Amino acid sequence: MINHSTHELSRRNFIKTTGAGSLALMIGIYTDSQALAEERGVQDTPPQPSLFLKIAPNSEVTVIVKHLDMGQGIATGLTTIVAEELEADWSKMRYEFAPADSSKFKNGKLGVQGTGASTSIANSWLELRKAGAAAKAMLIQAASQEWNTPASEVIVANGMLIHKKSSTKCLIGEMAAKAQALPIPSQVTLKSSDQFKLIGNPHLHRVDSYAKTHASQVFGLDVRLPGMLYVALARPPQFGATLQSLDDSKTKGNTFVIDVVQTPYGVAVIAKDTWNAFKGRDELVITWNTDKADLSSSQAKFERFEDQFKTPGLIAKEMGQLEQAQLESSSQIEATYSFPFLAHAPMEPLNVTLEHVETGVKIHTGCQFHAVDQFSIAQELGLTPDKVSITTYMSGGSFGRRANPASDYMREIAAVAKRFNQKVPLKLVWSRSDDLKGGYYRSMFMHRVKAGIDAQGKPLMWSHQVVGHSITENTAFAKFLIKNGIDNTSVEGSFENKYAIPHFKCESYAVAKTVPVLWWRSVGHSHSSFVTETMIDELAKMAKRDPLSYRLEGLRDNPRLANVLKLAAKNASWGKKLPANHGQGLAVNESFGSFVAHCAEVSVVKNKLKIHEITCAVDCGTVVNPDVVKAQVEGAVAFALSAVLFQEITFKDGQVQQSNFHDYPLLRMKDMPKVKVIIVQSSEAPSGIGEPPVPTVGPAVANAIFDACGLRIRQLPFAKSGLSV
Repeated sequence: MINHSTHELSRRNFIKTTGAGSLALMIGIYTDSQALAEERGVQDTPPQPSLFLKIAPNSEVTVIVKHLDMGQGIATGLTTIVAEELEADWSKMRYEFAPADSSKFKNGKLGVQGTGASTSIANSWLELRKAGAAAKAMLIQAASQEWNTPASEVIVANGMLIHKKSSTKCLIGEMAAKAQALPIPSQVTLKSSDQFKLIGNPHLHRVDSYAKTHASQVFGLDVRLPGMLYVALARPPQFGATLQSLDDSKTKGNTFVIDVVQTPYGVAVIAKDTWNAFKGRDELVITWNTDKADLSSSQAKFERFEDQFKTPGLIAKEMGQLEQAQLESSSQIEATYSFPFLAHAPMEPLNVTLEHVETGVKIHTGCQFHAVDQFSIAQELGLTPDKVSITTYMSGGSFGRRANPASDYMREIAAVAKRFNQKVPLKLVWSRSDDLKGGYYRSMFMHRVKAGIDAQGKPLMWSHQVVGHSITENTAFAKFLIKNGIDNTSVEGSFENKYAIPHFKCESYAVAKTVPVLWWRSVGHSHSSFVTETMIDELAKMAKRDPLSYRLEGLRDNPRLANVLKLAAKNASWGKKLPANHGQGLAVNESFGSFVAHCAEVSVVKNKLKIHEITCAVDCGTVVNPDVVKAQVEGAVAFALSAVLFQEITFKDGQVQQSNFHDYPLLRMKDMPKVKVIIVQSSEAPSGIGEPPVPTVGPAVANAIFDACGLRIRQLPFAKSGLSV
C-alpha cells in the first residue's frame, strides 16, 4: 500500500509567523503532531479573560472576537460561548473585533490570526469557555470579599451576583472593577453539557440582528473618514498583460479627479468620490502589452487539461492491485467530468481604506487574513508589520476571497498610497465587474474516473485522475502545503476512498497557472464530492442496488457519515412513491471535521428542472447556535445551487466574459427549494459549518435528475446539459 496523501489537518494548520519587527516573513509548517499537541495543550493553558472579554459598569459584556464575521454568525457563536460560562445576561452581550496581533489572537488551527477552513468555533471553543469561567470565578471572589461571605455561597445567574443565604445581589458590572484587580485563576471548572443554558439554545437572537435589520451595521464599504479620497484601479484585461502606454488627459480633465497613479498592479484613478473614480478610470486610454499574457479560450484550457490524462500523474493514494482488479471486475464504467472557474462574488465587493497615522498606517476593512495582510501591506510600504494596524469590520460575504495569500487588494491600496503625494485616507473599491474579472477563482478542474464492480455488485476498483491548478503553487506556502508534488486542496474529497474500495488509485496533475486561483467555499470538496457521489450512484445503478443501502455498505466503518446519510434519507422519505418525472438523489461527504448528507427531490419536464425539496442532515459536533447552523445550511443550498446550475467564468482571447449578475447569475427566490435541516445532537467537540454543507448539494440534485429522467450530468454547470430552471 502506498499513501502519499497529506492529512487535512496538516493542510489547514499551515502557518505561523514570527519576527513581527522584520520584513522577513518566517513561515513554519504545523505538522499533524504539532497541531494535535497544540489542541491538547489548549486545556492546559491558563485562562485569559482580560484578553477576550470586557465587563462595563452597566454590566454589558463585550466579547473580543478574533475571527472575521462575514455573515456566518461567528460573532454570535463566540459571544454565546463566553456568556454560557460567565452566566451573563444575553440581552447585555456585545462583541467587537480584535486588532491584528497574532501573538495574542492566533487561530490555533491555522497558526496565525485569520479566519478560514471553518475553524472559528473549533479554535475558540476552549479558550473562550475558560475566559468566561475565569471571569465568573473572579466576580464571585470579588463579591465574596465585598460581602464578607464564603465564595461557595455566591453564584452568578443571568448577569447577577447573588448571595444565596441572604439574597444579597448586584449586577456583575458593579463588581467588575474589583474583580479585575484580582489574580486570574490558573485553573477553572467548565460546565458539563447538561448544564448548558445558552449553548444549543435555538431561541437566542443573533448579536448583529438589530444592527443589520435597522441598517446601522457598519461594513468595510461603509467606512468614511475626514478628507478621504476614493480609488479605482484599471487592471490588465488579460492575466499576465502589462502596461504599454497611457493617455490620462481626459481623466485628468475631470475636476473631481485628483490624480492618476501608475502602480505594479494597474493604473489608479484617485477622485473625490467612487463614481468619479470609476468614471475617470473608464476614460483612460490604455494600451496593454500582451506578449506574456494568456490569450487562450476556455475550450483551449480544457483541452490542455484533458491532455494530462494521457500521462501518469502523481499518486495521492494507491491501495490493492488496480490493474488486476480491472481484469476481474464484472462491469466497468468510465467518465470524464469538467468544472469551470468560479468567482466568489460576495455581496459586498472588495474594499479597503488606508489611513496614515503617527505610528504608521491603519487599515479599515473586513479583514479575514490578518497576519498575512498586515505583512503584505508593510512590505509594500517599506514598514515593519507592527507599524500596520488593522481595524476589522463586519464583512458582507467572502467564501474564501478575502483570505488571499497574495493579499491582492491590500497590496493595491498600499501601492497607491506609496505613490500618491498626499497623506490622506484612501479608499479602494472594486466594482462587481472588477470582482468577476479580477481573478483568484476556484480553479477549473477535470476528473476522470474508471470504476468497476465484482460479481456481487460491490465496488471492486476505482481509478481517479484529478487535473487542476494548485492554489498554493508559487505562493509563500507552497513548500509547506504541497507534499510530494501534490497540493492537497486539489485532491481532497477524491483520495480518501471513503467507501473502502479494495483496489483504489488517485492521481493528481497540476497544470501551470496562468489565471490566479484561490480557495472557494469548501475548496477541493466543491468539485471532488460531485464526482465521487455521482459515480458511486452509477455503480449502484449498475449493480441494480438501492443507492442508499449501497452507500451504507461502503460506509460501514464510518458511523458518523452513515448516520447523517440515514437521517437525511429518513426525513426525506427516501424511496417513497413519486409522481411521474420526479426523482430523488443522495450525496454524503465529510469535510472540515463535519459530516453532511443531502437528499434532493426534483422534477424534469421538457428539460425544465424544478428542485422541490432538499433535506440535509449535519453532524458538526456540539452545536453552539442551532439557528445559525440552520441558516448556514440553507445559505449553502442557495450558494451551491447557484454554482452548479448556472455559474461559470469563461475566457475568450484571454479575457473574462462575465461582468455582473446578468451573466453570472445567482439563484432566484422563486427557484429556491424547500430546505429541511436535521442537526445531530452530539457531545463531540465543535467542528465546521460554513463550508461542509456546500459539496453534497450538487451531486444530490444531479442524482435526482438521473432518477427523474435518466440524464447523467458530468459537465458543470447543469445549463450545459440543456436544463433550465
